[in-house]
Formats: sequence, structure tokens, C-alpha cells
Amino acid sequence: MIGLGIIWPLIPVYAVELGAGGVLVGLIIASFNVSRTLVNPLAGQLSDRWGRKRFMVVGLFVYAGVSVLYVLPAHAETLVLVRAFHGLASVLVVPIAMALAADIAPPQKLGLYMGTLNMAVMLGLGIGPVLGGTIRDHLGMNAAFYAMGILALFTCLLVIIFIPSDKQRQGAGEDQKPYSIRKMLSHRVVLGIFLMRFLTASGQGAVYTFLPILALQLKLTSSQVGIILGANIFLIAFLQRACGALADRVNPKYLIILGTLASGMTVFGMPFVEGFLMILLLNILMGMANGISLPGGLVITGKLGRTMGMASLMSVTDTAWSLGMIVSPILSGIILDVFGLSYIFVIGSLLISTGGIVVAFFLRDYQS
Repeated sequence: MIGLGIIWPLIPVYAVELGAGGVLVGLIIASFNVSRTLVNPLAGQLSDRWGRKRFMVVGLFVYAGVSVLYVLPAHAETLVLVRAFHGLASVLVVPIAMALAADIAPPQKLGLYMGTLNMAVMLGLGIGPVLGGTIRDHLGMNAAFYAMGILALFTCLLVIIFIPSDKQRQGAGEDQKPYSIRKMLSHRVVLGIFLMRFLTASGQGAVYTFLPILALQLKLTSSQVGIILGANIFLIAFLQRACGALADRVNPKYLIILGTLASGMTVFGMPFVEGFLMILLLNILMGMANGISLPGGLVITGKLGRTMGMASLMSVTDTAWSLGMIVSPILSGIILDVFGLSYIFVIGSLLISTGGIVVAFFLRDYQS
């Protein structure tokens, strides 16, 4: 995840350097999540039949290859295909790793295990952009892509050495008969989690994309924007284990509802405050709210995945997030052109809050 984070904020800059206009930059960014959305459910189904380790090894190896592809294009249009391949590789790693963690977690510690792994995901995404900017400033853009590849190869080596083969690992997914996607989504609880993930991604994606523009209007510096986003992401990361353990002891749906509604409220306030400290405070509160809500959804998914197919269900809920991240920039662009910047945060807040209401409705009878 550090490798992914290294290049995440550099992609738009790199695309513009290769001559991309606004529409093409949007396509380049979106192609990552488009390929994830298309491939994710199939990858999960196959992993439940064929195991976990081989998928992660292949995915990390493709990651390393993609790092070389990034530096080859002479034209920005080629980056659409490179990003699509990168998205394909990513669905073979994180959702499958989440499924593996849920496979091996004792039932009474599922939240702790999932929270710990999600903490690693968020820390990687938080550290990566800082490292990526430093590498680009001192060694150039290409070095950032090579760094991602080196980290992927190193991680691939660790997976090969430390993770047992699926035949050795007791309870591997090879004997599991995963539910079809239609059957999973016909389950009331799964549908509720799917819709919540889609709505919150649609709202939060707008916030993370346009917060730097809002900060520019408030005359904040780039370093202040970095502090704001860093505080948000790192708070999510550091709350994962504690809130995961809490989700093992209480009904996790309450953590989802509380965290999601609180997140929506903080986003609503962002366009109506002034100054660095107030924006920082709201992002601290948003990070805390998201840190509370995330482990609850992973616990519910992990428990249902033991009968539905762990990787299949993890991939379906991850697809909901990818869909939201596709919708988010398109919807936000329309809102910006028609209503103005402030309404991106207002409507984003409503989308996030609706996710909490959806969980309260669809999971009203859920007992952990």
C-alpha cells in the first residue's frame, strides 16, 4: 500500500506532463477503478475455489511489471491501459489478503484481525504520498514508479516465504462453494453493506478530491493541506485495531451507523468554516468517525463470508467502493459546474449520511 500511495498523487501530474487535458486525466484516474469493478467479483469467486496465496503472488508480480509500464508511454492516452492493468493487479492482492485474514481469525477476534490488516492498508496510503513527493523532488518522476515496483517485488517475496501454501493451510478456500453474486446481493445484510459502501465512497471520494481546492480558496498552504489529509488518514489507521476489538464485543452495526452519520456531519461543516485550525479539526473528527465505522463492516462481511465464500463476498463489497469512486469524480464535476464548490461537500455529506441510514434500515434485525 505504500507503493500504491507513492504514485497516487503523482498520476494527475504525470498525465499533464505527457499532454493530457482535463477529460483524459479523469479517464486515466477512473480506469483504475473501472477495471477493479469489472474484475473484482470474478477474482473473489476464483480465489474461493483455488486458494489465496497464488492470487496474491501473481497480483504483486503484475504490480512490479506495471511500475515499468508507467515510465514507457510517450502519449498520455496509453496511461489509461496502464492504470487499468494496475487496477486488475490490485484486486488480486488487498481483497484476497482480507479474505485470508478472515479465514484464519478466531471467531471471537475477527474484528481485531480485520482491524489490524486495515490499519496496515491505511498507514500505507498515508505514508506513500509523503514518500512519493520526496522521491519525485530528489530523484525524478520515474524513480517513484520504480520504487513502487521494488516494494511490490519485496512484498511478493515476503508472501512466498511466510504465507503457507493453500494445501498446507487448514481451511483453505478450495472446498468452499461460493454463492453467486446475485444470491449474495439478495441477502438483506449484504445488500445493506454494499449500498453503504457505494454511498460513502461516492461522498468521501468527493471530499478527498476537492478538499485541496477548498483549502486553496481559504488561502491555506500546500503543507497545511498535507497535514489536514494526513491527520484524517492516520487517525483512521490508528483506530482500526481498537475499534476492531470493540466490534468483537458489541453489535458492529452500531459502530457503522454511528461512525457513518458522524462522518457525514463533519463533511457538511467543511465549506462553512474558515481557517486552518477549523478545517483540521473537522478532518480529525472525520478520521475518527471513519475509524469507528470501517471495522464494523469488515466484521459483518467476515462472518457472512464463512458461508457465502470469503473472497467472493470481500470482492463484492470492495466492488461497491470502486463503483462509488467512479461515480464520485463525475458527480462532483457536475455539481461544481452547476452549483459551486460548497455543494460538493453538502451533497457528499448527504450521500455519506444516507449510507448510515441504509445500514440502520437493512440491518435493523442483524444480531452479531
